[in-house]
Amino acid sequence: MPSRRAPWSPDRRSVDDPDAARTLTDHRATEVPVQHRGAPHRGGAVRRALDRGVLDRVWLRVTALVLLAVAAAYQCFWRIGAGNIGGDEATYVKAGLAYVHGAFDQNREHPPTAKYLFGLAQLVGGPGAVAPRVLVASLVVLGAAVMFVWLRAEVGFWTGFAAAALWTLTPRGGAGARLDRVALLDPVMVFFALAALFAIWVWIRTDRWWWVPVSAVLMAASVTSKASTLVLLPVFVLAPVLFGRWRALVVGGAVWAATFVVAVVALYAPMGMRSAVQYMLTFQSGQNEHGHLISIAGHTYQFAPWWANWWFLLRGVGTPVVVVLAVAVVLAVVVRPGRLVVFLLAPLVLLVAFYSLAAEIALPTYYAAWMPFIVMLAAVGLGQLSRVRPRWLTSSIAVVLVLVALVGSIPTARTIWEARATGVARLLPLLRHEGIRDGQVFFGAITPSDYDQYVGDRGVRDVVDAPFVAIVVGRDRRFPLPPEVQDLLTSERSSFERVRLDRVVAWIPDGEIVRTSDGGLTVRH
Repeated sequence: MPSRRAPWSPDRRSVDDPDAARTLTDHRATEVPVQHRGAPHRGGAVRRALDRGVLDRVWLRVTALVLLAVAAAYQCFWRIGAGNIGGDEATYVKAGLAYVHGAFDQNREHPPTAKYLFGLAQLVGGPGAVAPRVLVASLVVLGAAVMFVWLRAEVGFWTGFAAAALWTLTPRGGAGARLDRVALLDPVMVFFALAALFAIWVWIRTDRWWWVPVSAVLMAASVTSKASTLVLLPVFVLAPVLFGRWRALVVGGAVWAATFVVAVVALYAPMGMRSAVQYMLTFQSGQNEHGHLISIAGHTYQFAPWWANWWFLLRGVGTPVVVVLAVAVVLAVVVRPGRLVVFLLAPLVLLVAFYSLAAEIALPTYYAAWMPFIVMLAAVGLGQLSRVRPRWLTSSIAVVLVLVALVGSIPTARTIWEARATGVARLLPLLRHEGIRDGQVFFGAITPSDYDQYVGDRGVRDVVDAPFVAIVVGRDRRFPLPPEVQDLLTSERSSFERVRLDRVVAWIPDGEIVRTSDGGLTVRH
């Protein structure tokens, strides 16, 4: 008598899963269509290739995986240390190194786990941002592996391959060449959430109980890296509900919840959970109450509009890739959707609702939380499309859509190839070249987090702190130039050497900038 639950693999699906059974039946029915004698031959070489099962040949799959691995290694790791260190990144990197040395007074407004990992990475790879960046990029690659294994088992090899390719190669701008090449909290949070959901899905598909505590620990690592994924907790109840596994829901749910709580407490314990959580809640509620200045499409907002993260997504991912992903997600929903589609839609809907409706602030990197679920749904949609008859046509359309998305990665690849220090990162070498080795520098129209890590306490933004040895002007409308600085740069233009450093301009005087008796500024020769 056959077992109630078959091994979890691409070729043997759970026998109590009608969706999987239907998919497998459709695949077998369309794999080698009957060609009636005398019937017109349509589809040409593409159809003949599909009829012969060329896409199932081992050499082709191995070649595709090798090429993807090479491209992903380039996109994720090449020149990873060359780009500027952002303000938030510098904060997390410094806090992480302090944490592993027992000092927990920095950046208590966010949970600690990602910063623990950043600190450990620096113990191995040396202090600075490079080792934590390599860690984050490695998590991106591991996330691609999770997607591939998950979707290969549930839909097919090429669906898993499409997800891994879309995840590792397509653009995700917002910080650096790509936001998951930078040591931020969001990519760490995202990886652990994705892995936790994968683990709970494998448990419900295989009855291997040890996946339950594994999932709970991974989810604890996610919410203690950044708390946003707390909104995903209901999704872990959804898996057994979708399969009608009520006993598993009660027993597995209890084990999962207990393990999750213990893991969260253990991860928070070194920094003092009660005080850290209280501080975090106070800080975050204050941000929600008072807002956070953000520039969107040339306008400055104190409280981000609900569509802000969608705008950042469009800017960061690019219109061609967004269109492909949107079409493919719609296909996943309308072309024979099954339990997996519902399970992947749930975290996407919850995260979008949280960031768009509940959160009062938005940053260019927040949309990263949604992206793995958009990518996986898109891959499922493309996989389902390729099973619709005539298969030679729908498979060709799916391939074209993937290629369009991958072509959208070319600008990111070019940016990575050309990665270098820009803007304020080039300022101190310039000043040393001009013979200026100390003294304060005035910064205007630049967020302090962009220059703090490069100039330290030499950087000021108030005219009362004169004298200055240079003035640096950026393009951030949130921090306009004071009238005194504008008047100085206009009236005494001939006293300055103007040097453009990418998106900022350094004004180097032929003397020292001092305050006048009437509160203005002048160059003292």
